[in-house]
Amino acid sequence: MYAVLIEVNADDSHLDHARKMLPEKAVPMARQAGGKSGYWLAPNDNRGVSVVVFDAEDEARKAASMFQIGQPPMPEAPPGVTVRNVQVCEVLASF
Repeated sequence: MYAVLIEVNADDSHLDHARKMLPEKAVPMARQAGGKSGYWLAPNDNRGVSVVVFDAEDEARKAASMFQIGQPPMPEAPPGVTVRNVQVCEVLASF
């Protein structure tokens, strides 16, 4: 298994929008890309984090390639939310 770890610039002012947009837009997009599980964490210190797990490395890399540093993570993102970092990591353990 492989995970796509994405960090975004975001703060608490984006929480209401994120609570609505993530389940409606981001979750279906992640599933469509082959994601098996995913977690979107509330911002902390102006940093939001998501982790989406894929069965195969090529699926994870393809999904990661959709994100660009300094750009919004998706068209529906609120103003000021931009990608800080994108990584593909092998999952060593899960429960």
